[in-house]
Amino acid sequence: MKNILTAIAVAALTLTGVGCTDYNLVDTGVANGDHQTTMWDYLKLDSYNWDSTRVMIDHANLRSVFEGTSEYGKNITFFGPTNHSIRRYLLANGLTRVSDIPVDECREMLLDCVLPQRTMLDEFVPGRPSADADKVIGTGGKMYRMASGKQLWIYNFRTSYNGVPEAGPVAIFIVSPLTTKTTQVASSNIKTLTGVVHSLDYNFTLKDF
Repeated sequence: MKNILTAIAVAALTLTGVGCTDYNLVDTGVANGDHQTTMWDYLKLDSYNWDSTRVMIDHANLRSVFEGTSEYGKNITFFGPTNHSIRRYLLANGLTRVSDIPVDECREMLLDCVLPQRTMLDEFVPGRPSADADKVIGTGGKMYRMASGKQLWIYNFRTSYNGVPEAGPVAIFIVSPLTTKTTQVASSNIKTLTGVVHSLDYNFTLKDF
């Protein structure tokens, strides 16, 4: 009986450790989020989240960006829209497949999500959301120019936990001055040989930036 209880306890601890790490990773397949492969090959490893993303990348002729052979080299940060975000966009626009999106539009939406430098969660400047409904930009943080040329205000902030302000994990938030929408990163610091991936929340929809 003692052995059974011990086995159950070990299993519970193992399952608890799988879900996340210090950097809020969610089911990346590797506990520390360190993948010894290109970003393009990393996206292949998780078809549930990234299948449509890879189709978008190919449709936009941007594979070189994720293989590390483009003008941006091997040090990009990709705020990755998952399959869920892409499907929502297709449905909202009466489209059936990713290839129905005009190539130039597809390219722009992806480059909106590419920061031409490698930046980890704790390297973003801490900030706070605006308390004024008439102002999009809060305090702290920093404006970043994305590969598309679009500017986004990005900051990290310690989230709430069980209703207690700033008692939860630190997360990245992205604010578009153009659309006035705020997006939270769901999983951060997924490292690859050609850059870092921060997976966007499932609520993100293409063109929110």
